[in-house]
Amino acid sequence: MRVLPTSIALLVALGLARPAAAQAPVPSRPLPLQPLLPQEERALKPGDAFRECAACPEMVVVPAGAFDMGSPDTEAARDGNEGPLHRVTIGRPFALGKFEVMVDEFAAFVKETGHDMGTACDVWLDGKWDERPGYSWRNPGFSRTGQHPAACVSWDDAKAYLAWLSRLTGRLYRLPTEAEWEYAARAGTAGPFHFGTERNDYCRFGNGADQAAQSQVPGASGWTVLGCSDGHAFTAPVGSYAANAFGLHDTLGNVFEWVEDCWNDNFAGAPADGSAWTTGDCKIRVQRGGAWGYPPDYLRVAVRGRQSQGYRYVNAGMRVARTLAQ
Repeated sequence: MRVLPTSIALLVALGLARPAAAQAPVPSRPLPLQPLLPQEERALKPGDAFRECAACPEMVVVPAGAFDMGSPDTEAARDGNEGPLHRVTIGRPFALGKFEVMVDEFAAFVKETGHDMGTACDVWLDGKWDERPGYSWRNPGFSRTGQHPAACVSWDDAKAYLAWLSRLTGRLYRLPTEAEWEYAARAGTAGPFHFGTERNDYCRFGNGADQAAQSQVPGASGWTVLGCSDGHAFTAPVGSYAANAFGLHDTLGNVFEWVEDCWNDNFAGAPADGSAWTTGDCKIRVQRGGAWGYPPDYLRVAVRGRQSQGYRYVNAGMRVARTLAQ
């Protein structure tokens, strides 16, 4: 079903990943590779980064705050499921992945657990999106390195990965709520994009359907695309573009990111405290952020995607969250 809207060197040394040709994102300073103690968590400040094991995603502390969730009636290309615009308060800081979960990070989970990732994925082939046998997170239909975002990941797969990560660290890793995701992606802004309103600036901040995709993706010549080129026809290595004001990369495009919430057709009755909405159609889960194969109208911060929780789609990946000690 589809609805439009570490150190990598350490991983290699541990036998959890293969060397990759592309340069891995490099933290601004060395990060400890052990679970944080409660007093260390309480000492964290917004923007601080940590990584709790060699196979763990790098995390960034997001501040508490409040924001207007959704989009106003006046926003171009707005969908009715993005409203009503409503005030949400994020009452305490939390941690969110600096990047989307990478192929090498996800590979460590699959290698250790033997998790069944299936043998089919919804991919772009022969000029259409369709579920095809023989495609998976290992073979999404295009080449990528260990530093690209893991794709063809279902909500169920994401939850299994998070359970493994929690066992590995002894700390509770989880999916962000939809409200946490939008708050973090906006990073204090209120427009269609966290960088402003000019669509052709998008290519400096994210990876969507653009000039590169139109010219290089087989069968995509008729796509509606951005007027700029982000340099990648398919997914891009995480961290290839500028971060938002909270220090998070790729909240726009690359792959859609699963959140915890059940699907509801609009925000009427949605929680105002930033918690997950766990009523509604819970066989369908929300995805946020747009993806490499989506046109400009579907790359806005407020766009909401949805899929069956067991469905694997080449435009779907994940970003992890973690509650911090008070």
